[in-house]
Amino acid sequence: MSTTADPPAEDRHDGAGPAASDTDFPAQAPYQHEGPAAPGAPPTAPPGGPAEGPYPGEPPGPQGGGGTRDDRQGATGAPHLDDAQPSGPRPPRAAQDEGDAVELISRDQFSFLIRQSTGNANTYGGHHNTAFSLNLGGPQPVEFQQTPLDARDVQQRHRLYQRAPVPDHQPMADCLKRNHIVVVIGARGSGRDTTARVLLADACGSDRVAVLYSGGAGLAQALAEQADRHLTRGHGIVLDLGTELPAPAALEALSLRAGTIGAHVVLIAENLGAELDALSPYAFRHPGPDLKKVLEAHLDHELQKHRAEGHEQGDCPQHALEAYLRDVLRDPRVEDELGAGLPVREAVSLAGTLATFLHRPAEELGQAFGAWRNRLRTMARTLIGLTASASDAVLDPHQQPLRIAYVLCDGLPLSDFIRVGTLLCDEVQRAETREAAPERRVFDLILDQLVETGAGVAAAPDAGPPSNPRRVRLAEPELMSTVIEVVWHGPGWLRAPLLRWLQKLAEDRLERVRSRAAVIAGLLLRHDFDSVYRDLVQIWARSRSARDRQYAALALAVAVGSGDSWLTARIDRQVADWARSPAPQLQDSAARAYGTLVGTRDVPGALEALEALGSRRTPVRYASVAYATAALFLTPDGAEPVADALGRWVRRPDNEASPLRHAVGTLIVLGPYAVGPELPSRPKLAHQAMENPAREASLLLLWRHALVDPAYSGLAWALLEQWLLAGDRDGELGLFLEGFVPRAASDELLARAGFHVARMARRHPAAPCVRRVLRAIRRRRP
Repeated sequence: MSTTADPPAEDRHDGAGPAASDTDFPAQAPYQHEGPAAPGAPPTAPPGGPAEGPYPGEPPGPQGGGGTRDDRQGATGAPHLDDAQPSGPRPPRAAQDEGDAVELISRDQFSFLIRQSTGNANTYGGHHNTAFSLNLGGPQPVEFQQTPLDARDVQQRHRLYQRAPVPDHQPMADCLKRNHIVVVIGARGSGRDTTARVLLADACGSDRVAVLYSGGAGLAQALAEQADRHLTRGHGIVLDLGTELPAPAALEALSLRAGTIGAHVVLIAENLGAELDALSPYAFRHPGPDLKKVLEAHLDHELQKHRAEGHEQGDCPQHALEAYLRDVLRDPRVEDELGAGLPVREAVSLAGTLATFLHRPAEELGQAFGAWRNRLRTMARTLIGLTASASDAVLDPHQQPLRIAYVLCDGLPLSDFIRVGTLLCDEVQRAETREAAPERRVFDLILDQLVETGAGVAAAPDAGPPSNPRRVRLAEPELMSTVIEVVWHGPGWLRAPLLRWLQKLAEDRLERVRSRAAVIAGLLLRHDFDSVYRDLVQIWARSRSARDRQYAALALAVAVGSGDSWLTARIDRQVADWARSPAPQLQDSAARAYGTLVGTRDVPGALEALEALGSRRTPVRYASVAYATAALFLTPDGAEPVADALGRWVRRPDNEASPLRHAVGTLIVLGPYAVGPELPSRPKLAHQAMENPAREASLLLLWRHALVDPAYSGLAWALLEQWLLAGDRDGELGLFLEGFVPRAASDELLARAGFHVARMARRHPAAPCVRRVLRAIRRRRP
């Protein structure tokens, strides 16, 4: 799995099972402690998985737990088929996920949580995890979608770019010409996409540029292997790698294949901490162009376009345009607006606003900057009908909630928008106390007229990757947060319907809709923490549903993504308060929050908090501490401190108030993740042990506990089988495991280890690593 930028929308929020807010709990004010809870031993895990599989179209729920000495669980933690009951109607959530039930470790569930948090991070703020799944059977299949770019758009970008190029444009162009590939590493909003298109337009022509989309991992290597399918002589390709950096060998292979075919490839990456020497000579940093030059180029373009539309004579002579352009560029307020970190697209938008003030008095130029800063708020108020005077025509009574829902469903399929928009109409109708509900809400309206393309709200139909089903796409992604602010602080009577609507969305049958409710709640927290926390998020945090508690953590992560220092400190105190509470659900919510941006900003501090939570009795029944610890491990700077923490935890006493059980659960969760594309068959945990004897000793203890723990042994033996099969593809790993596995099997475990490894050898007769380990185990047996 990779964290590619701007993944297809269906991959952003796909996820975990049902969720809803449980209102049986009383409201709680922020930072309020409850009374002492009666201690009780955590229940033991049931001897099998859940009676029912995940709802169709949903990700797998918690699976596989206790009673695993007879190996009735598979590699993913699913129960043996003989234990599974026929699937039936979806049970009520309260009966399915009670707070006193054990949440069983599931690697599939953790994988979903990482995809969910990463997808939301890309769009709404959060943390980026780097997770590469263990490669056991050769290269994993990667699918690409290719979209040709409009030649006129490429030509226009090319013309404007020439007036504001990035500093290393010429070396990039030389590298692309010489090697047929170049890697552009820069932050979002730095104009790297335009740079890539201009480079390819120079190399191939503006009508021969296309974009490849994929949500897979190891994209550079995959493209090298599929070069004959996606590369064409004389054509250029842009491929966004997200935060994943390609291996040097993959770049060399891709350069060779592109050169043989006669194609050109520009790879875009976001990993700002990358060492360019390791990717030499292909990689260049992309700091972005001079924003004042960008503003000048685009403002001149807008003015000339205005003049060409029939204003050549009269009040639009060329010298007047040039004078206006000079006056704008000399205005000191331009420097203030073009501050550090402003995305290039914002400078382009400012140019468009300034062009509309061409015929206004000079003293009104200051209003242009105010209009630009407030453009999204003005657009939002106009969209939902808050700017019309009493004498103007007002929106249809259903258009206002539908337009709100349209913006808040950005990226979701239109079918989801129709359904959730109808729900919002229902809630607004109740607030207006109408006598009867209308028979039709959406289908009396033409969706294309509800939010017209070209009005600055909906994106152009060809924007983004090919979409089936058709999706809601906004021209300004930031409009979603602005509409939320306008609705919350505008018509006060809409607050209650909006909160009730979010509670209903959290009960939707589709995870992408449920998690969108958490995202909207997080955006609301940025504007009114106390009210939204009290009336919505704290209900999720105290819910008996583990999924609701995950939504509470996601909402806090989205809120922290705003970068507001005051709000971040407030959320830190709130999560710490959850962690100190005697309520088990709040402790679990705190652990889940530490696995998001709330914790990844300070990995050592989050690990300290998780260790304290793991030392309490109640979190043992949940998987959240293990999931959060694993999520911290997969962050760019988290592997080393997490490995150190696991080494401490595994040496703690094995009792109900010990982080040892959570350390073993973390091993089960992290075991299938590899080092990366450069070592796709080597587990990251094994790689650390191979390089550091202290880490090897800690990993040895973790395996000894995992292989005998009734709650984890089935999953542990299945994971060990994956590692042994990976040893056949990685010779160094195979040699390491040949000595490591017999030592991991303690004296009392040798007979069982021989039995399990012998079964593996029978299942995989062509796996030499398994046979070598089996012989080593038999040599140790008396």
